[in-house]
Amino acid sequence: MKRRMTAKGRREQILQGAMQLFAQKGFRGTTTREIARRLHISEALMFKYFPSKEALYRAIIQKRMDGSEEMIIPRKAIEAKDDRQVFQSIASYLIQKNTADPTFMRLLLYSALEGHDLSRIFFENNAMEKTRLLAKYIRQRIKEKAFKPVPPLLAARAFIGMIIHYIQAQEIYGMKKHLPYSRKKVVDTLVEVFLSGLRGSA
Repeated sequence: MKRRMTAKGRREQILQGAMQLFAQKGFRGTTTREIARRLHISEALMFKYFPSKEALYRAIIQKRMDGSEEMIIPRKAIEAKDDRQVFQSIASYLIQKNTADPTFMRLLLYSALEGHDLSRIFFENNAMEKTRLLAKYIRQRIKEKAFKPVPPLLAARAFIGMIIHYIQAQEIYGMKKHLPYSRKKVVDTLVEVFLSGLRGSA
């Protein structure tokens, strides 16, 4: 006898299936009928968990912001003021997380291009929060004269942006064949370039 799916399992199934379609066709290009068909369930059952397409889309964004997807901030490295380890840990995490499953990154790009408000909410409440955490570390290292004086928030955004752009080039723009380097080589190189700039003469 086939085991009945739990409410939690069904909700997760709907979220994952919808995210795949939103990443392929965008919010506007995806209908609830398509999502239900993809999952082999009725729209009525889907609406039992998510009353509208907007509610479903919001739940996907919220899932990414609920704390389970937080960027790893290497606290031991921060306490030891091991600059290289701090930036390597962040870069490694971002690359691993977004290359293992680039679906959410595609969804966000679609969302931004469509002018969807949830994309703005994600970047303001999630991405910028992580950027401020890194900026706090950079600001402290500037005070300690380890880094040259630069705007900390801008520097943090530049580092994270450099990593994210690399991931997008690899996963979305098809650059894997042109940049066939190991993850370690990529992380070490990008971190070295960035730290060389921060530690250079003012």
